[in-house]
Amino acid sequence: MFGIIAVVGALAISLGVWAWGHHSGGHQAEANGKKGAVVSAGAALGLGAANGIVAFFSGLGTQVH
Repeated sequence: MFGIIAVVGALAISLGVWAWGHHSGGHQAEANGKKGAVVSAGAALGLGAANGIVAFFSGLGTQVH
């Protein structure tokens, strides 16, 4: 739960930096905001899929003899 909250906060900050960089002409701030948004989205995807990933590999582990 705390991970999801942190990811949402990071995404909001990254989108704000992206918008600020775009409107102020700060190309590096805009690029950093884009990177932060992509990383935050990836982290949210990973957190959401964690249960399925663990279940998948656990199922594979039970097949090993």
